[in-house]
Amino acid sequence: MRRLSWLLTLPLAVVVVVFAIHNRAPVSIDLWPAYRPVSVPLYLVVLGAVVLGFLAGALVQWVAGGKRRQQARRSNRRLTELEREAAATGSDAAHPLTPAETGLLTAAER
Repeated sequence: MRRLSWLLTLPLAVVVVVFAIHNRAPVSIDLWPAYRPVSVPLYLVVLGAVVLGFLAGALVQWVAGGKRRQQARRSNRRLTELEREAAATGSDAAHPLTPAETGLLTAAER
């Protein structure tokens, strides 16, 4: 898995560096609250837009997964409570269940 990560990351890093080297020309950006235009290299504008888009998408995904995370926390609390209860009664059900047996698999385990 680590090699695959390097096989994907290294070429992408090379592309970003080559892009930055070839797009150093200054461009003028006029943002609304600023009173005068700002001159920055083109590669900073493009890469900054990509990073902001990534962060916005990550935020949307995090907010969208809130109910699922809350449900998983609630299920884990209930499972712990039931295991404690079973251990207190001394029944054979005191053995902890695997996540597959409880239906609480993580996204990576599915």
